[in-house]
Amino acid sequence: MEQTEKTQSMKDRILYESLKLFADNGYAAVSTRMIAKAVEASDAVIYKHFKNKREILDTILERCKTQYLAKRNTVKLATMCWDEVEKICMDMFAFQTQDEWIVLYRKLLIVEQYKDPQMAMLYRRMFIEGPLESLEGMFHILIEQGYMKKGNPMVYAMELYAPFFLFHTVEGKSEELLQNLEEHVRLFRKNVRELQ
Repeated sequence: MEQTEKTQSMKDRILYESLKLFADNGYAAVSTRMIAKAVEASDAVIYKHFKNKREILDTILERCKTQYLAKRNTVKLATMCWDEVEKICMDMFAFQTQDEWIVLYRKLLIVEQYKDPQMAMLYRRMFIEGPLESLEGMFHILIEQGYMKKGNPMVYAMELYAPFFLFHTVEGKSEELLQNLEEHVRLFRKNVRELQ
């Protein structure tokens, strides 16, 4: 049992250090030797866990995607209510800007999207289309329930999400920024709320 935990621990270290290296330097600039140095191990240890550098990258991409979708799927659209919109927005923003894996994942995708169409597609799906589609679904339900004015749910989604997307990559989120984003959500809710 202890050997399995050590093996998993080394595998996790390889993945995390590789993600950091890929995000900082780009995938092509990182060698397995650099990864081995970062985890303070030999090249042989890297190849014990992974066939090659591409398998490391693919494992990182799948792990981050799974982690991101698991968090996003905690929002139960069918049972949510209008008062939860602000909390959902701020929780997802905190996750996307404070979870170390997700921050590095986004940075990696931003860097690599210009070199690799798969990375560009992942970036669009995870950080643009996915959030917009989730918000669109949420707003569609809220419009049907009479909480929001009738309108195009995708346009509402774009309006709400744009400032969050803009500030994803800003280092050192200030308290003032967070307060401004919270106010943005409150004003958005006020502007689209159906008068009853």
